[in-house]
Formats: sequence, C-alpha cells, structure tokens
Amino acid sequence: MPEDTRFKEVYCANCKIVLARYSIKYFNDADITELVRIHYSLHIKEGHVVETRLSV
Repeated sequence: MPEDTRFKEVYCANCKIVLARYSIKYFNDADITELVRIHYSLHIKEGHVVETRLSV
C-alpha cells in the first residue's frame, strides 16, 4: 500500500471515537505526539485513554 494513503489515528478508548487522523506523509510520530499533548490534554486529564494507531 502506498505510504500516501496511510494515516495515524488519535483514538479515545473510553469514548470509542477517533478524535483525529493525520497523514504519515506529512506528520511524523513526534509531531502527532505534540498535537495530542496540545489539543487533547484536557481529555487525558479527565482520565480518558488516548492512543495513536495506524490506519489505512
């Protein structure tokens, strides 16, 4: 599968929803970790389990 179509999803295991999707062509793991830390810190502080996973 071409790398252009692969995404990393930011998923909340408690809410069972995908919070965001980032193309791995444009965002590396460090970028995604920083975005999660900035945008979903309140979600994490409320005790939710936020994880990143590879998606196609």
